[in-house]
Amino acid sequence: MLERERAWLIGLALLCCYGYFFYLGGNWNVESRNAQLFALAERGSLVIDDYPFLPEGGGDAARFFGHYYSDKLVGPSLAAAPVYWAARRAIGLLVADDRLAVYVALRVANLVVNALPSALIGALIYLFLAELGLAAQLRVWVALVYGLGTLALPYATAFFGHQFAAACVTGSFMLLWRQRAEWSARRALAAGGLAGMAAISDVMGFMVALFLGFYAIWPAFGQGEARRVRASTIAGRVVVFAGIASLPIAVQLGANWWSFGSPLIMPHVYHAQESFRARHAAGLLGLHLPKLYPLYQLTLGPWRGLYYGSPVLLLALPGLAFLGRRWRAETVLIAAAWVSVLLLHSGYENWTAGSSYGPRYQIPVIPLLMVAAALAAQRWPFLFKSLALISIAFTVAVTAQSPFPAEEIRNPLAVALGKFSAEELAHGNLGRLIGLPGLLSLLPLAAVEAAFLYALSGIGVRER
Repeated sequence: MLERERAWLIGLALLCCYGYFFYLGGNWNVESRNAQLFALAERGSLVIDDYPFLPEGGGDAARFFGHYYSDKLVGPSLAAAPVYWAARRAIGLLVADDRLAVYVALRVANLVVNALPSALIGALIYLFLAELGLAAQLRVWVALVYGLGTLALPYATAFFGHQFAAACVTGSFMLLWRQRAEWSARRALAAGGLAGMAAISDVMGFMVALFLGFYAIWPAFGQGEARRVRASTIAGRVVVFAGIASLPIAVQLGANWWSFGSPLIMPHVYHAQESFRARHAAGLLGLHLPKLYPLYQLTLGPWRGLYYGSPVLLLALPGLAFLGRRWRAETVLIAAAWVSVLLLHSGYENWTAGSSYGPRYQIPVIPLLMVAAALAAQRWPFLFKSLALISIAFTVAVTAQSPFPAEEIRNPLAVALGKFSAEELAHGNLGRLIGLPGLLSLLPLAAVEAAFLYALSGIGVRER
């Protein structure tokens, strides 16, 4: 019961933080996904022409036969459509302004379908790490630093889709881990469904889902079972996972067919912006062989460096070595998924990813990296906690200031820290909404999070 209580407190602490910040508008990527959500919920269509906040010229949209379509995968929008539909009609009873009602309903949808699953990742990481033998206090640290010290925080506050994919990846991985001890058809169905949703929520989520598919084969052989499993049984188990995973992918192919006349045509082919079409015309939909300069900037560099903004993730590298001593299949999965995502990202024509903070295409694999980092944290707790506090300070400052820096800024973290210290907070937060200026607007959030930390420490006292 104490374990569950801690998990609930961690999830609620993260959800309160994610919900405290909110997207104000103007980002092409977010507006494109919001437009897709609006069209599905309000019109039952993928045509986004009448979305009230569509940027001039379509923004991140495709234009085909005189109509605009979002250039995003449909997974998060499909999940959010019922939430938006209900919120829009409830808000419409209280607010006469249609644009305001749409604006608020979109923020409610983000809270339920993006922020809530992101908070759930933190709670699941806390519970899962007990399987690896970590003490409860250290697991609390790992879960909170994932939620507050990585890209999970800024991208849980706006509807990009990366965090939704990360939640699907995390859930699928943890279900497949359970299959090692005893294979279950229900778990296979759930894990396959989550992997399929990850595949149609984020391009890199598709890559990680492929590796989850390979990982699913290993427990299908009955590693935890006393007697030998027949080949027909193994094949049937794999088909259960693969069959349910293929259903969301079929939905995405159907959406492509409905929009552009072919299931294999992606929206980038008809992008409304000529510069974006040119980027994706080079190579294979904009993909080339990995390049050294983007590889540096996506890891250690100040422009989009994963470790530059979240140095605690450096511990994932030795953590993989520690993990591999006992859990080799999981180590191969995490290492292969991350390296593949990183190499694809470094070879992508649009590797800087527009007006956004950090290497956002790597977000679906970050929960898996935190699992590896936890093993290093167990070995070097002081180093881990030091890097964790630095990572949290960086990420909170960036989120409070703005997770949407201009693409040409070569050191977004330094710029964000400078503006944060000058109390120039551009991102929406509830403190500003009630009239608190500058850094004072963060005081209510600090008080709430302090209360959660106090409650978590109280559980430790009761346990002792």
